Amino acid sequence: MAGSILDALRERLRRDMNELADVTATGGCMSAGSATEVAMEYAKNVGKIEGLAIAERSLLDVLEELEQREKEDK
Repeated sequence: MAGSILDALRERLRRDMNELADVTATGGCMSAGSATEVAMEYAKNVGKIEGLAIAERSLLDVLEELEQREKEDK
């Protein structure tokens, strides 16, 4: 049960990260206005992407630990 919940959360993190990266990479920040506003929007998006990547890595580590424990219990 916990594994399936964590898998669903991992998929959600990856989807959100990919969507935000796509928007950022295709100029989605350009509509923010002035150069300063565009830079701030870009920096904000990059920070969100980094945070999602860190969360995904932590979640993958937890999933790996759970799998390892299951193997050891058998």
